[in-house]
Amino acid sequence: MPTSQDRARDHLANERTFLAWIRTALGLLGLGFVMARMGLFLRQIASEIPGAEAHRVNTGHEFMVGGVILLAVGTGLAGMAAWFHEKNRRAIDASNFQPARLAVYALAGIIILGGMLIIGLVIWRTAT
Repeated sequence: MPTSQDRARDHLANERTFLAWIRTALGLLGLGFVMARMGLFLRQIASEIPGAEAHRVNTGHEFMVGGVILLAVGTGLAGMAAWFHEKNRRAIDASNFQPARLAVYALAGIIILGGMLIIGLVIWRTAT
């Protein structure tokens, strides 16, 4: 039978995990904002180059889209973090906690795919 001290320790660990998820969400939001601003910056630079009217419309578009996607993922992750925190809190109180392995793997996959996308965009942009 878990003691109140064990239960308090479990709840504090749950809160630390929640805060780690929130930090990750804030990181994604920050990166999304920077990418979206990079798209606007590239578009503005293209408008200053003489004779680049044909490329002006699509310049930086991929960074804008990628930034908005990261903003959406970061926002969704913050909501998911709150949901998992509450789910885990109830499971701890009921002494029935099970780790969320699928969520961990899904987040890792999203981060890896996002990183690969950003690397590809940077390489593609520097090559053109």
